Order: sequence, then structure tokens, then C-alpha cells
Amino acid sequence: MTDIMWDSEIYEKAADAKTLASSVAVPSLADPRLLRNTLGNFATGVVVLTYRSGDSYYGVTVNSFTSVSLDPPLLLVSMQRNSRALTYLLERPFAVNVLGDNQLDTALHFAGKPQDAHLIEWVDDDNAPRINGSLAYFQCTPWAGYDGGDHVLVLGRVSSYGQQDDTNPLLFYRGQWSALAQESETAGGGAPSQSQSQSQRSRS
Repeated sequence: MTDIMWDSEIYEKAADAKTLASSVAVPSLADPRLLRNTLGNFATGVVVLTYRSGDSYYGVTVNSFTSVSLDPPLLLVSMQRNSRALTYLLERPFAVNVLGDNQLDTALHFAGKPQDAHLIEWVDDDNAPRINGSLAYFQCTPWAGYDGGDHVLVLGRVSSYGQQDDTNPLLFYRGQWSALAQESETAGGGAPSQSQSQSQRSRS
């Protein structure tokens, strides 16, 4: 493997040459809303990050989540710098709950649109609380945080995980909640930003 994995100067020269050779108009990067809408053409799954603070459980809905490495086992989530959850995710265990298509209310609840919190069934794990009934879950310990512009890229090392085989995923595409099956309900509700308001439920 070469020691140079990415050379920004080479990239910039290639980009300049491509721009000169092309007469196709491109949208201005000065409009972040348009860029966000265009990025929305990439369909994603939906996860809720959950963690403990004192005697309370918190969660935040995100759709910027990906696997990074199998050895060591690492996952990545992208969080807005002004997210209240960011500090916690960088310093304590957290769980990544991959939501199924029957968990839209859960996604909305932790995206700042409160639903009936009593419908959320918590599993009191030794590491971090997680949401029962999710399609899959990953228990993580903080590994690293990296500068991502107006976001911070948070890497977590997976300590345990599990899944269900009889559940389909909740999806997000072009600002709409969706599912794999045609007959599944979809609902608008705005994008779950990489870090939105948290919801809380005290431990019983």
C-alpha cells in the first residue's frame, strides 16, 4: 500500500482540469439547502444513538452512520458540532439502534417530535441503554473523534451486537420516511439531522 493515501494537491489539479474540459453547469455550493436536498438522493437507514447520563436515558436520531472496520470493529456516526449529545458520545459508552420499519414513532420521538415515551421499551445493558425491538444494535465504546467541518465524526468500537431476522429496515429518502415494502406507510417529518434534539426517559 502506498504511503500517500490522499493528496489534496493532486485532487485539486484534477478537478481544475475537469472543470475546464466540461461546459456542463453545476449547482452552486453556496446554497447548503440545495446541496442537502441533492445528498438526500442517497437512501439511508435510520438509527437512534442512546446513552446514559446519571439515572436517565437519552437518544438522538441520525441517518449518517456507516461501518468502518472489522479489525478492530469500528462504526462511525456524524454529529453536528452543536449537538448536546456529542460530548456524551465522545466520553462514554453508547448504543447504535438500527430501526425497523415498525419504529417510525421511535425515530420521530428522538428527532425532536415527541411521541408517547411509554411505548419505548428500554433494555438496561451494562454498557449503554438500548431500544428493545430494534432491527439490530451495536454497543460501542468511544474510539476517536475527527474534524468533519460543521460536524464531528465519531468512531465507536463495537463491544457487542445483535439483530432480528424477521424485521425490515426503516429508510429515509428525499426527506421522507419510507420502507422496503410498497405497502408500508411513509410519512413526512423532515430530515433527521445528524444530531437533533434529544428525548429523555428516567429509569424506573
